[in-house]
Amino acid sequence: MRCNRVTLAVVGTAVFFGLAMPARAQRIGMIAGGTFSQLRGLDNVTAKNRTGTMFGASLTLPIGGSTAFQPELLFVNKGSELKIGDVGKKDIRIDYLEIPLLLRFDHNPGSAVGPHLYLGPSMGYKVGFNVGCNVSTILSGGTPASSACADQTFKPKSFDWGAIAGVGVDLNVGGLGVTAGARYGIGLADISHDNRGALEQRVRNGTLTVYGGLLFGRR
Repeated sequence: MRCNRVTLAVVGTAVFFGLAMPARAQRIGMIAGGTFSQLRGLDNVTAKNRTGTMFGASLTLPIGGSTAFQPELLFVNKGSELKIGDVGKKDIRIDYLEIPLLLRFDHNPGSAVGPHLYLGPSMGYKVGFNVGCNVSTILSGGTPASSACADQTFKPKSFDWGAIAGVGVDLNVGGLGVTAGARYGIGLADISHDNRGALEQRVRNGTLTVYGGLLFGRR
């Protein structure tokens, strides 16, 4: 399992940076932001948004005119907060190494202010998984008590894939710029490895990300 993770990381990094070598022009971006994720498809469980982080690198490769290819290599927190009756909650965090392959459309590429939109497929590999669970019970005297929840029925699969769509804007000053935007990633794969009880259905990721970053090179 560990070997597979390392292999994916090495291959993903090699493909990502290797694409820059033969390109006539490219722009490298370093981006980071916050995620608001939720596990979709939990019919018998109340799922709420979980906040997390995203960071990584992007590479913009012009294709022609206002169109470009934008591969990325990202570390993304996903998951959800699950409500346990009226007395507790379960926090599910799943960390992914994610590789989006985006087709990007710019309005007035190379201008001082460059709005753009993009969409495309994405694949991710689980590199971390943690479940925090706590149930608070009101005792007869009115005193709350907390206890850990040992029932961990949700076991996510290692691989996920889906699609991403987003909008952003670049502010360009010479060879350096800044970028900001928002995107939504919809998971299309069933990530539940052990479908039992309340989780006996398709479980998929859904993640809204708001980000900013620095850009190096010219578009």
